[in-house]
Amino acid sequence: MTAARPRAWPVLLAAGVGLAILLSLGLWQVQRLAWKERLIAAIDQALAAEPVSLAEALARPDPDFTKVAVAGTFGEKSLRLLTAAPGGAGWMIVQGFTSTDGQSLLVARGVAGDAQEVPAVVGPVQLSGILRRHGARAAFDADNNPAANQWYWWDVPAMQAAALGRPPATALVLQLLPATPATEGLRVDPPKSDLRNNHLGYAITWFGLAAALLVVTGVFLKQRGKTPV
Repeated sequence: MTAARPRAWPVLLAAGVGLAILLSLGLWQVQRLAWKERLIAAIDQALAAEPVSLAEALARPDPDFTKVAVAGTFGEKSLRLLTAAPGGAGWMIVQGFTSTDGQSLLVARGVAGDAQEVPAVVGPVQLSGILRRHGARAAFDADNNPAANQWYWWDVPAMQAAALGRPPATALVLQLLPATPATEGLRVDPPKSDLRNNHLGYAITWFGLAAALLVVTGVFLKQRGKTPV
C-alpha cells in the first residue's frame, strides 16, 4: 500500500506568505538604505559648510550637525563625561558657555586623561564647533554621580543644570572642532557622520532567505512529483 502524496496547497500557501514577508522586508531595507545614504550625505555636506551664527542655527527645523561660530565666555564649572573614542577612553570636558548675546549652551571642549588638569578658559573667546543632539541612556550605562563630577551618559538636562544653573538656549551640545580655542591640551577628534548603515547587509539577508525559501519549495514540489499515488 503506497503512501498518499502530501497535499501541495498548504505548503504553497505558507511559502507564498513567507515569500511575501521576506521580500517586503528586503524592499523595506533597500528603502532604509537610500534614506540613510541621503542622511549621511546631508551630514557630510553640513560638516563641510561654512559656520553660521548660533541664532541662525537654532532657527533651523533641525540644527543637529550644523557648524556654528559663536563668541562668548565659559562658566567656571566643568563636567567630566566618560567617553570612548578612537584614541582611547577618557573624560570629555563639558562646560557651560554664554554667548555675547546672552544665549547659553553646553560645550564639549575635548577629551582629557584620567588625572589630567584642564586649564580654565578666561575671558571672551571665539568658538567653532558642531551642534550635536545626544540620545537617551543606554541599557548598560552606569548611574551618573554628579556629586563626584563623574558622568557616564549624556543626561543633558541634569548636566545643563549643573554647569549652567539656568535655562539654556538649546538642548544640543556644541562639540568643538580641532584647533579651536579652549581645546588646547585636549584630544579633539574631527567630527564625522558616525551613523550606522547596515541596511544593505540586512536587505541581502532577507532576499537570500527568500531565495532559499523558493529553493526549498521547489525541492518539495519535485519530490512530491516523484511520490507514487
